[in-house]
Amino acid sequence: MAPMAVALILGWWLVAASRARQLPQPSLSLHPSQGVSLGDTVTLRCHLPRMAAWVQLWLNGTLRFDKEKDKEQDAAEFSFAVTNLEDAGTYQCRYQVSEPLWTSNQSDPVELVLTGVAPEMPKSVQFQGPSRDSEDLTYAEMPAAIPCPQPPTSPTAPQSPVIYTTVSTDLPR
Repeated sequence: MAPMAVALILGWWLVAASRARQLPQPSLSLHPSQGVSLGDTVTLRCHLPRMAAWVQLWLNGTLRFDKEKDKEQDAAEFSFAVTNLEDAGTYQCRYQVSEPLWTSNQSDPVELVLTGVAPEMPKSVQFQGPSRDSEDLTYAEMPAAIPCPQPPTSPTAPQSPVIYTTVSTDLPR
């Protein structure tokens, strides 16, 4: 029974010690912080409270960039051009130290919101089909458009595009 008690106490002590050695949380800043449009270059700066070997940048819960950091800097910068709507979303960073190999918790999130983005209205293309029983058939082919300029809030739950149309029996003669 004594070896079991020693093992339990040792296990509890190791858990407590590992929690005490938890790495400080980094912070993340976005530059520019507002007014970002498609084509703009943004910089996300991960401020590190401790020297790190690797820094990761996450977008909506998915690893976006992973880079080795210069040990003499207290921040890691991630710069990129915003080229599509999927670049908008919630960013977080975290870092790793090599000795001992530990990973920090993620930073508080920052939100990259695109301004001046409106979905294009689809253009309809009409053509006449062959006549049947003296009735003309009209067909319209339209590309699908996302009705909301913001990306979906949950990248794990894809949504089907919604297409709205009007059907009329009043045909021009």
